[in-house]
Amino acid sequence: MEPIFTVFKRDMSRMIYSNVVATIIILFLIMQGALFFIDFFKDVQALNLRDFFSQAPLLLSIFCPALTMSAISEEKSRHTFALLQTMPISSAQIVIAKFLSCLALLAGVLVFTLSYPITLSTLGSLDWGPIWGGYIALIMLGGVFIAIGIVASAVTRDQISAFLLAFFLCFALTFIHRLSQDASGTTASILQYISANAHFANIARGVVDIRDILYALTIQIFALATAVIQIESQKYPSKSLA
Repeated sequence: MEPIFTVFKRDMSRMIYSNVVATIIILFLIMQGALFFIDFFKDVQALNLRDFFSQAPLLLSIFCPALTMSAISEEKSRHTFALLQTMPISSAQIVIAKFLSCLALLAGVLVFTLSYPITLSTLGSLDWGPIWGGYIALIMLGGVFIAIGIVASAVTRDQISAFLLAFFLCFALTFIHRLSQDASGTTASILQYISANAHFANIARGVVDIRDILYALTIQIFALATAVIQIESQKYPSKSLA
């Protein structure tokens, strides 16, 4: 655990003092706040965060890739990742530490959005059950997108490529359920199950289904394992037979 915690602290410090990450966080909060207050003033009588949570997957599909794009690719370009690999820490521990640091930063950013339900609670009785369910769903969905972002950062050589690849994958997972509207039977069921947005919507409504939890864990484990394999393959490149 100590090597993981060491890299975790190192990455947290790097992101907290990064001007790029600070800009990304500010833009994310501004967009979230703008969307919340636009919807709020359209229907001031609706004391819920239904619209806020329905828009969150799209914003997370942009924010999480931007947050993770420098996790590995930047270190490789600066040749600091090779130095990190010489330390007594495994590739799996490096990936886990980077995943946890990004997830912790996301959770910290989401704390600022608690001002929205607090604002609504001053106007009348607010049902906090769906709200807490929505925040749990945001963390789970963020974990999925962060894991995808880390594997994208591991397989690419620069931050822009990492961001674009992760954004494409996260965006596809978010909206693939819409293809099920033109499909039927088994195909529609498969598209609905693959869709991250469909699983997120269930938890955001306060419906905790083990299938939704398994979905998130499966993608996270698969993505992080792929990142570990990619790092290991770069550490021990195959030798040419020629």
